[in-house]
This record gives sequence, C-alpha cells and structure tokens, in this order.
Amino acid sequence: MRKEIRGNTARVYLDGRVDITNSSDLKKLLYELKDNGIRKIVIDMEELEYIDSSGLGRIFYFFADYKRDGGLMEIHNIVNENVKKVVEIVKLDKIIKIK
Repeated sequence: MRKEIRGNTARVYLDGRVDITNSSDLKKLLYELKDNGIRKIVIDMEELEYIDSSGLGRIFYFFADYKRDGGLMEIHNIVNENVKKVVEIVKLDKIIKIK
C-alpha cells in the first residue's frame, strides 16, 4: 500500500492482498488523508490480487463518512477478475465511481 499526493488529491495504490490482516492499515491511511484536508481520493487497484469483506467494508464505511463531509472518492484500474467479481457482488460499483 502506498500513496501519492498532488494538491488536494491523493492516489492510494493497493497491491497484493487486502484482508483482515491489513485492512486496518488501509482505514488508518484513508482517515489520515481525510484529516490532512485531502478532498479527493482515488483508490488504484491495478496491482490488487485479492480483497476480502474486511477490506471492502473499510472502503465502504470510509466512503460514506468521507462523502458526508464533502469528499470525493473513485476506484480505478480493477484488472483482477476475482477482485472485479467481489466488487460487483457487494455492489460497491453502484455506490462508488469506478473507472
């Protein structure tokens, strides 16, 4: 997991696995960005191989809180078919803009 910040926009790159063992790190990173005044967050999933319900839950609940406070969030580059299926099953693609 790494981040890039340009002005008021941050890009968070997820790689490998996001699951119960590290989803709290994702939550901490997202709230850190929010608390530092970042107004738009892009989550890049190009190198993500696996995400479980804890990872998706962290993204969803953060998004709800962030949106309520005026933040914008998008998910980009879902290339792994399994990740794509999980995102569609939980209908995250209906809630957060996917590019």
